[in-house]
Amino acid sequence: MAKDILVAIVSDDIYARNWMSLLLVRDWRTRVVSEITCHADFARLKEPGQPQPDLFLVDLDSYRDNPGILTTLNELVGKHARILCVGTQVISNVFLRLDAALFAGYLLKNEISSSLAWAITFAYENKTVFTPGVLDALQNDTYKLPANKMIIRGRNFPGLTDHQEEIARLAIVFSIGRRDLADELKISDQWSYGMVSELYSRLGLEELFTGDIDPSRFIGDDPVILEHLEEILDELGGSKKARDLETLAFHLLTMPSIEA
Repeated sequence: MAKDILVAIVSDDIYARNWMSLLLVRDWRTRVVSEITCHADFARLKEPGQPQPDLFLVDLDSYRDNPGILTTLNELVGKHARILCVGTQVISNVFLRLDAALFAGYLLKNEISSSLAWAITFAYENKTVFTPGVLDALQNDTYKLPANKMIIRGRNFPGLTDHQEEIARLAIVFSIGRRDLADELKISDQWSYGMVSELYSRLGLEELFTGDIDPSRFIGDDPVILEHLEEILDELGGSKKARDLETLAFHLLTMPSIEA
């Protein structure tokens, strides 16, 4: 990818902002340039020298208390940017009130899970992304799905035990330090390092860097995911530094499944 995808998070809920921001910061393809909680924050985007977002990530759970947010977005989002919506349930009138030319998709939070940055990457590539529950809610609606739609959902990495999934969630996805991980799991620091190393081995990180493992072993034959994984490996350049191993692990663990 030639550049970072610049993202503005639109939400008045600090927990939602932290969830979204953490996942985007951890993914090397995305960069949060603004967190918008009120109309004045939109105005600051117009100040000289401010980076202009490629995508506005809008928490629609905030929309219920601020129904004018979509009108504001229609007026203030630049022609080069798009709007990706997330929420806990589908609000059908969003499809009527949001400018179709700006609309990049609608994701249910529990269905996209930790794959949020992947969804943003697809939206940046001019896909309109949905999670399955959004389509289910629209079955009897008059909204016509765009031709460039992509249906995705978060998934668990295959072959991990429940314990390894918990370590992956804490240490890799949410980047908890090894000592904090040890405290959380009530084990020694040494054991926490060993558990993470075992997880890296189960993910096959070193073999992926060297090409000794076919990536399709983990992702099947999906050409879109495979292309992105190869791009990530090229970007990391075969490095086996701890930071780069963790970066690759994060991307593997947050890969979505593509359903259509």
